[in-house]
Amino acid sequence: MMLYTWGGARLFYEQRGTGPDIVLLHPTPVHHAFWLPAAAQLSTGYRVTVPDLRGHGRSEPGQGIINIERLCEDIEQLLDATGIEAAFLAGCSIGSYTLYELWRRIPERVRALAFCCGKPQPDTPANRAKRSEDIEKIRLDGTAEFFDRMTQTLVGATSRARHPEKSQQLRAMMDTAGPEAIIAVQQGLAQRPDSVPTVSTITVPVLALAGVEDPGSTPGEMAVIHQRLPGSAWHVLPDAGHYAPYEQPETVGRILRDFFDGVANQMVG
Repeated sequence: MMLYTWGGARLFYEQRGTGPDIVLLHPTPVHHAFWLPAAAQLSTGYRVTVPDLRGHGRSEPGQGIINIERLCEDIEQLLDATGIEAAFLAGCSIGSYTLYELWRRIPERVRALAFCCGKPQPDTPANRAKRSEDIEKIRLDGTAEFFDRMTQTLVGATSRARHPEKSQQLRAMMDTAGPEAIIAVQQGLAQRPDSVPTVSTITVPVLALAGVEDPGSTPGEMAVIHQRLPGSAWHVLPDAGHYAPYEQPETVGRILRDFFDGVANQMVG
């Protein structure tokens, strides 16, 4: 196990391959294995780091709310612990929300950003009300019902029908997160800032990817990134939901590989 300690918790990560650094941040409530199928296309020629975010997988939650600022601090410490001066970064959902904060906090350590199914808009009042309702249910009854619903809503309908084993695998990942950690994450998500203004400040290469069947970060919401950064790479995947990198790992892995290779070649040139 590869661990580092920060903010009152032991935090887990894996590394694969050698070369320029890529860091992949998973969505909630799954863990680092979410990225492994797509990462298989990246670990030749790159060193790929896949952490378990605080409160997920083998990473402890520590005390208090797990908000985006705290996750950002964890990833900054991960870069220090692994000797990464600057990295190509990709995130899905809460992983993408953390990328916006990383850009605000440590832009000098960011070589490129790939936002997968992670809109820059904050929660709406309705979203926050739903999170409060979920928190109370989890406190009373545990996480089973919440995780079952997440599996149904975050995995696209096409993937659920064609590849039911993927839904089962994702559901098993969710069970590694305890109720208190999930509550802390939901509290943090409700507080996340509006990152739409941040998008316009990004000066490194950007990729944005959306799934047609994603109700959480819709193509329309994700399109704001490309509208504000016309030079960014923009992909909309048919038959994909909020967990697009796990639903279509070959396609997403190839898109990320082409993007990072292009950036790396420009840096060498």
